[in-house]
Amino acid sequence: MPWLALTALAIYVLLGWQFCRTRLSGHAQPRPAIEQGALLIAFVLHGLALWPPLAQVPLHFGAAEALSMTAWLALLVYLLGQLTLRLDGLQPPLLAVSILLLGASLFLPPGHALAYPQNTLSRLHFLAAMLAQGLLANAAGLAILMRFADRRLHHADAHLLVQKLPPLIALERLLFGCIALGFFWLTLALATGALFGEAIYGKAIEFNHKVLLSVAAWLTFGGLLLGRQLKGWRGKTASNWTIAGFGLLLLGYIGTRIVFEAILQR
Repeated sequence: MPWLALTALAIYVLLGWQFCRTRLSGHAQPRPAIEQGALLIAFVLHGLALWPPLAQVPLHFGAAEALSMTAWLALLVYLLGQLTLRLDGLQPPLLAVSILLLGASLFLPPGHALAYPQNTLSRLHFLAAMLAQGLLANAAGLAILMRFADRRLHHADAHLLVQKLPPLIALERLLFGCIALGFFWLTLALATGALFGEAIYGKAIEFNHKVLLSVAAWLTFGGLLLGRQLKGWRGKTASNWTIAGFGLLLLGYIGTRIVFEAILQR
């Protein structure tokens, strides 16, 4: 339903303007209750616009839906994160990215029907892959913001947008929350993809370069979480590992092709 996405986009644009006036320029007073209510309404409308392609049989999905879902997950991460973290100042870059991704999705053609055999297992794999892609893409975005926030600590002349970012510790906690959730869904995507290949084709997936890169990304994010737990990795180390892991995932055909590309090319 394009009107739902268009309405959500319009609200994001208005909120982006409001946050820039209040958080960056200081030309207006924040109105937290109204801002939060409007953001929640847009978030729900955005989610409703995403639902129809995922509910169809067969599934319909493509670049437009992937971009829209990534934007929606970014807002979900923010809404959940602000319950326990100080994230004021994150809204301008968050809404800028959301407007860009959702706006781009509206100009792209709707996704095509996915041609592989579909059952409960394959749909679970698809959903897990999409959630992993979106969450880890957002983790990479947070890693980049962390690099800018670190610059704020060392350069007094940092850009106003950088100066207004949340504390580095808040961004770091949000980053590892994204990574932990993304790693869970990526693990499930790889596991269900292998089970699906075994059930449909009689053998698990073949480890071509795309699957190997996805597994390498899984190992990278797993190593980062382990390093955080055992050695307290943070800051630039965490940012670099996150960006490297997402780069591997991107090269390995993120999203619906994490595993199915290998299965269907036999």
